[in-house]
Amino acid sequence: MHIDVSGMVCPQPVSIVRRCLEELEPGDELVVTGDYPPAERSICRTCYKHGYAVADATGTTAESEGTETFSIRIRVTERATTSAGGTAPQN
Repeated sequence: MHIDVSGMVCPQPVSIVRRCLEELEPGDELVVTGDYPPAERSICRTCYKHGYAVADATGTTAESEGTETFSIRIRVTERATTSAGGTAPQN
């Protein structure tokens, strides 16, 4: 699954990512792209806190436009918890 949170500021990107992660099964991946660096940090921090695996968190700057974008690959793990405090569905 892929979502783009460009143009959004915190806490909206984190809320959207958490809702999307709740719909996924262990082993599934979510790729998040955006353009607000504090959102990248908040998303990564939230994922680590709730047991999701974060990989390929990369930020790049387009110098010609002066914009910074990021891409994060998040994998749902067996130990990941949902926002309601329960555990992710088991297969």
